[in-house]
Amino acid sequence: MFARLLEPGFGQTVMNLLASKLSVLSAALSTSLTGNAVDVSIKNQPEQTITSFGASGAWWPNDVIHFPADAQTRLGDLLFSKNGLHLSSYRYNMGADGGDDPKQVTNPQRVVESFMRTDGTYDFSRDHAGVTFLQMAQSYAVPRIAFFINAAPSHIADNRQACGWNLTEAKIPAFADYIKTVLSYWKDDGVDVTYISPMNEPDNPRGDCGQEGMAVHPQDRTPAFKALETALGASAASSVGIIGDETSQIVTQADIEDPVWLPSSAPYLSSIAVHNYDYPTDAELALYYDQTLRLTNGHPPPVKFTESCCATTAGSGPGAFGQLYDPTMVNALIVARYVWQFLTIANAQSFDWWTAVANLPCSPGVDGAQCATAVNRTAGYNDGLVYIDPNYNQTHDYAFYPTKRAFVVKHFSHFIRPGSVRYDVDGSALPLGVEALATRSSTRRKGRGAGVPLWNVLFLNNQTSTQAITLRLPGGHAKIQNAVKTTPTDDWTIVKPLPAVNHQQQTVRFTLPAQSMWSMQFTTND
Repeated sequence: MFARLLEPGFGQTVMNLLASKLSVLSAALSTSLTGNAVDVSIKNQPEQTITSFGASGAWWPNDVIHFPADAQTRLGDLLFSKNGLHLSSYRYNMGADGGDDPKQVTNPQRVVESFMRTDGTYDFSRDHAGVTFLQMAQSYAVPRIAFFINAAPSHIADNRQACGWNLTEAKIPAFADYIKTVLSYWKDDGVDVTYISPMNEPDNPRGDCGQEGMAVHPQDRTPAFKALETALGASAASSVGIIGDETSQIVTQADIEDPVWLPSSAPYLSSIAVHNYDYPTDAELALYYDQTLRLTNGHPPPVKFTESCCATTAGSGPGAFGQLYDPTMVNALIVARYVWQFLTIANAQSFDWWTAVANLPCSPGVDGAQCATAVNRTAGYNDGLVYIDPNYNQTHDYAFYPTKRAFVVKHFSHFIRPGSVRYDVDGSALPLGVEALATRSSTRRKGRGAGVPLWNVLFLNNQTSTQAITLRLPGGHAKIQNAVKTTPTDDWTIVKPLPAVNHQQQTVRFTLPAQSMWSMQFTTND
């Protein structure tokens, strides 16, 4: 790390971040002494265009497909409708299990049927569970649908199984042809596939076969991306963008491996996709993004954040992956900061949580309501937005249990719709634990043609006390449209009365509740 500080740009990035942190710390001490409202403004410079916020459909369809049809419909409404989480992206897991593999994935909940059988023939009636919810996402017109692959199908694999092998250059043509065939089928069937991710966490072949997986060595990633672009180019799936490489960790993998593959792969990628399972600090993430700019001559494909879960500590680090079920605002604000971190430091165009649905650590009907609502430090994981009873076969409990994480993600997915442009918020006066970001889109006036600017400002307050804010509004004649808060006692509560605009000063003042997400929407005339 210290050697890297000597590289051009890296040291200055860190120094800027440290200066920013010292400024924030000074403001925090001042605020704690005075108790006054802090002044916040939205900067004039537009940043990246946001495409989506979503989650994956991995593994849980194998359970929920056994729920009654009306329960499945309720889940679709909860995940995709305007009244629900209003997710704007959905990640469909393309399976690798051929059906008669010599070795099966050992966890039956993580077996995903491939459309290519072990003998190399195709059967698109397979993976009924996953396809059911893929088609449900399509029926809600979810704007971004991505297919992602943990492993090539067993017919292609050197070891003839869905786990524990390395994709070699000799297997790349067959792999690319398989992806082209599958995507073309579903595009022709009416599924609007937006992206394909041909490898997922390619440093881990999943040799224990606890789940599907294949390794792709860094030097083999560019040949795979190039072959896939060529295969898709003359097919019904030519419009599908390629994303990669979905590496698991930033500091220990992406920082080391990206110089090997990214410069040569960038021409074939519509986005760079990353995970954050080492939970990088702000400074580490800034170094990653600085390297990304240098490796692509300052013009990288947009960054897509495509997976995170299971953190037990805060996003500013140090983080830890571990067993913990926390449905409260404590973990929800950790997730909110991850979103803020990647959108503002790595200029990510999207954010996808790991999985939309996961299993509770117990059964509410047997163990009590606290099973779903209380922290459990010995069982369960912070891997889902919504949870189900894992013993539904015995309890017949087909309810869905949203966490505070779900409602925090809703703040982003509901207010920041695809096409919104992010703007930095001058947070130099914000105390530690309070972050903010703003986006701008437009709303169309009835009968008047052109739209007017529609702004959204999101605040997360990780303090255990309230915080008064005075926000200077951009433009003129601002009008507050609505405001929503999520707190330890509020899931998704409309703020009433709405804060009043001081039109003489073009400001609005409000108070962030302790441990809260607060979103406010307003229009201006320019």
